[in-house]
Amino acid sequence: MLTGYWNPTGQMIAPFSTDPDLNPGGWKGENWEDRGYDIYSFFPTPGTYMGDFEVDYQDTWEDFWDITSQIKPIAIISFGAGAGPWEIEYNARNLDSWYNDYEPPYQPTPCPPDDTKPVGYVRHSTLPVQEIANAVNENTSVNAWVDWNGNPGAFLCEYMAYLGMWYKSIHENDSTDPCQVSGFIHVKNTISVEDAMEATNVTIRETIKGLYIENNPPEAPIINGPTSGMPDISYNFTFESTDPDDDEVYYYIQWGDGYVENWIGPFSSGEKFEIAHTYNRKGKFTIEAKTKDSKDYESEWTTFVITIPRSKEMVYSFIFNLIERFPMLTNLFSFINRLI
Repeated sequence: MLTGYWNPTGQMIAPFSTDPDLNPGGWKGENWEDRGYDIYSFFPTPGTYMGDFEVDYQDTWEDFWDITSQIKPIAIISFGAGAGPWEIEYNARNLDSWYNDYEPPYQPTPCPPDDTKPVGYVRHSTLPVQEIANAVNENTSVNAWVDWNGNPGAFLCEYMAYLGMWYKSIHENDSTDPCQVSGFIHVKNTISVEDAMEATNVTIRETIKGLYIENNPPEAPIINGPTSGMPDISYNFTFESTDPDDDEVYYYIQWGDGYVENWIGPFSSGEKFEIAHTYNRKGKFTIEAKTKDSKDYESEWTTFVITIPRSKEMVYSFIFNLIERFPMLTNLFSFINRLI
């Protein structure tokens, strides 16, 4: 969940908004960059600053608790215009006196906002703050730094920073949808929207790296195919694996003759796929296969044995089985064998 206030913070997170009026280009937050997370942004209309998170304590309070109750964020990154250029705030205070907003009652209600902690209590960002600063500095032209000792300013920015950090502390141990991190970043209003967007993307990537995810490995694959065959003939084998989280799966196959299929895929969970293989010498070969999901969690191994005898041995095996069923053919095959 991303939130913004003054320009350029609303503009730079606009691509993650599902509101067509704020983001006519369409929401790009679904499974963003194939990283397994949906990104949503909320901010007032740039210029008028009306809508979600208006510059008003009461409106911000109502919007924050309403939105978080709906989307249940596992991470919250809030932005606001400030000294910047990309100032990652470490602290946020539970104040009983704030700068007035623009409409009565001017001060937050309740005030202080958090009645579970004393006035002046300081919460801290749980974002990977130094990692974000390093990555923004290395990958963009924006100067990022961590404000370890200051505060976000006793206005709407600090108010939003505190609400996010407070929400994380309330929900960090939830059995479902725990909030893992929250923090606030001040962005200088002279940074171009393009540069701010680039720094935003870097910030999100670093935040995602720090998240832990509940994930289960896929089931060991089921292998089906012939159990015997002849050299230099191609045989088809099917593989199937199911992932408990419905992630896509990849297959690693060792054919037992030195050949390897290195992570074929992706395939949908539960989808069967067929692949051919040819053995060019006799022997008993053990096929070993395992799967991994899109988060690189691997299954146990599965084995499957196929025997490839000599071609002549296959013929003799067929003859012996035939004689066993029809003994009267013994003399005929003895004669044929002498001719061979």
